[in-house]
Amino acid sequence: MKRSGATIATVVVGLILIVLAPVWRWVVAPQFMKVPDNIDIASIYKGSLTLYVDPQNMTIYPKGKEVSIPLAITRRNTSKPGKSDSTAAVIKERLEARDPAGNTMIEWTRYYALDRKNSQNVAGHNSDTDRQGYYIMLPMGAKKTTYQMWDEDLKNTGGAKFFKVDTRQGEKHKDVKVFVFKVTGTAEPMVKPPIGLPATLPGKTIKVILDDPNIALPDETMFPIEYLKKTEATLVAEPRTGALVDIPMYREEYYANAALPGQNPNLLLLAVLDYKQTAASVSKVVDDSAGYFGLLDLVTVWLPVIFLVVGLILLLIGIFPGRKRAARVVEPEAEKTEPPRSG
Repeated sequence: MKRSGATIATVVVGLILIVLAPVWRWVVAPQFMKVPDNIDIASIYKGSLTLYVDPQNMTIYPKGKEVSIPLAITRRNTSKPGKSDSTAAVIKERLEARDPAGNTMIEWTRYYALDRKNSQNVAGHNSDTDRQGYYIMLPMGAKKTTYQMWDEDLKNTGGAKFFKVDTRQGEKHKDVKVFVFKVTGTAEPMVKPPIGLPATLPGKTIKVILDDPNIALPDETMFPIEYLKKTEATLVAEPRTGALVDIPMYREEYYANAALPGQNPNLLLLAVLDYKQTAASVSKVVDDSAGYFGLLDLVTVWLPVIFLVVGLILLLIGIFPGRKRAARVVEPEAEKTEPPRSG
């Protein structure tokens, strides 16, 4: 049976759509999954800063007399499209920590450059310093693995190890699946002293701190102080978008190495910063993250399915085209002629 040009075209288009379905899902769709230019997320935390040493003179507070300052912390991450390009998205982070009187205890503004495809920090690209690993977010399609998280104070990364699958609740989106990661660090040297603490101390002050006036240190000679930081944290990420939607526990411990040159480290606890994200903030960030699910489903699920279904329909139409039956022509019966009768 000879096929028309339209029928052949239908078969060809159907085959193209069938082939396009997996190509779109595994090749094209991932190209759309990248760090967007419309990030604007504010996270709220409650916590405290506990001081074990007077930062003014570095004297140790008596046990039980430590100073604890309640903190309200706001962190806001916003996209900066004007600083971004096709390969890197620049995110501005503004953090403020205030005491109950409204005094600013900690604050900073930083600019991070994220690789659009995998969300990792990249050097240059209008960031304010070269960074590695992850910080603002994990990659879209996060895995159950260990991610290296950037630490600004150490200028290095530390591992956030996958712990378990859990759920979080938004106002609109319920039981959103999340991945929980644990950070268990060790005391590592800081690049700069903690805010408000000196980089060097005179020998006489060190004698007071160590409560040993007989240490062989010249009173007026300035000695560099090695500061260290230890971080323990629980990070909760929504895996489809990579967004960090909850920080239920974050603890930073700050130390000074009080050992004399040539001695084993003698860590003196200076301060502890503890905080966690508020329930209302978690709910808001979960909804912000889940708001992208519809677009992700369209690109990664529904479009490939539509291509496949439409392709199969066109293929079947092309292979089994409709046929018109020819009308049957009924021939009139020939008149029967009686043979002549004999005699």
